[in-house]
Amino acid sequence: MEPAVRAVELSKHYDIYRRPIDRALEILTGRARHTVFPALQDVSFEVEKGETVGIIGQNGAGKSTLLKLLCGITRQSSGTLETHGTIASILELGTGFHPEFSGRDNAALNAAILGLSPSQVRERLPAILDFSELGTFLDRPVKTYSSGMYMRLAFSVAVNVNPDILIIDEALAVGDGHFQKKCIDKIREFQEQGKTILFCSHALYYISSICRRTLWLDHGSVMRYGPSLDVVHDYETFLLQRDRDVAAEGEPQPERPPTPVWFRDIVVCDRSGTPRDRFARGEDIQVRLSIHSDDASQPVHVIVGIHRSADDLQCFAVGTHADGVPPLYGRNEYELTVRLEDVPLLRGDYSIIAFAGDENAMTAFDRRDVRPAFSMTGERFEIGLISVRHQWESEPAGVVAAAR
Repeated sequence: MEPAVRAVELSKHYDIYRRPIDRALEILTGRARHTVFPALQDVSFEVEKGETVGIIGQNGAGKSTLLKLLCGITRQSSGTLETHGTIASILELGTGFHPEFSGRDNAALNAAILGLSPSQVRERLPAILDFSELGTFLDRPVKTYSSGMYMRLAFSVAVNVNPDILIIDEALAVGDGHFQKKCIDKIREFQEQGKTILFCSHALYYISSICRRTLWLDHGSVMRYGPSLDVVHDYETFLLQRDRDVAAEGEPQPERPPTPVWFRDIVVCDRSGTPRDRFARGEDIQVRLSIHSDDASQPVHVIVGIHRSADDLQCFAVGTHADGVPPLYGRNEYELTVRLEDVPLLRGDYSIIAFAGDENAMTAFDRRDVRPAFSMTGERFEIGLISVRHQWESEPAGVVAAAR
């Protein structure tokens, strides 16, 4: 089947001039007076007809440049780009709107720009205006509109011209809760009708929920293109590591303070004791700790905490002192294992923060962070931290649905 969108080694470069006059001097002298900025570099991907694809990446990654190429606003420097079907887009707020025209006039003009005939504009204009819910503001100049009102009008036009391909660039970010729900409902309706949607957003919840596949761009290049859950997970891990690198940059590494007890190693294993770093929900996870003590007479208690890597939220912690386990004692080297049974954590990356303390579990001799330590897998996007057994009951029909 012919894809709705196909890009092969798509690149877009911009010539950057330090001064406006340098452009003229370059023409006259034949000497280059510009630098080249590669907004996109060798981007290749395909979008099947009826598929919803997300586009993610940091600011400056090339997302908006790609969408402008798809809409025909600008042309690529090299490579090929094919689109099949009519396209409606919602890019920068107010694109295609005349600030002095009313919302009603801009809606009609925008619909005509998107390919509707005069009779089709007259036929669909009432539905466009009704969907926007702008009321009396429809007869006011759009220069008086807020960003949210701009978005309402742009989205209303785009979805009511009945395109084959709908391109959305962060349009939902400025809408209120009511209108966001209305937009999502319309997107779902488009999906049921077999429309193709390219959805660009920093809201990873929407990306994971709406899009089957996701394209991740960074500095104009494709980092990954595949199932949304997997790509979003990798992107979140990338952002987390970037924040840590920025925080640590330039900071001197503190010397390890003198301590009589410290961790030699921490290893994550499965139930059989085999080192592993990926687990399904409900599996047992073993944390094996190797501990050294200079003083064999020093009693040692241990605490192991699990944190969600994305936001460092503490999930739970277990400790030998709290559980009534006798302290480690009488040796210089210890091997201690704690088995976490039937772990209910949802999909994501998790860190281990371990403490070695004294006989009262009050003084910490050593702390060891393992970030990330392991990942929980899953087949779907879920909200929250853990999964609990639950049942749904419908009254008075008496239908019972169980989910685990």
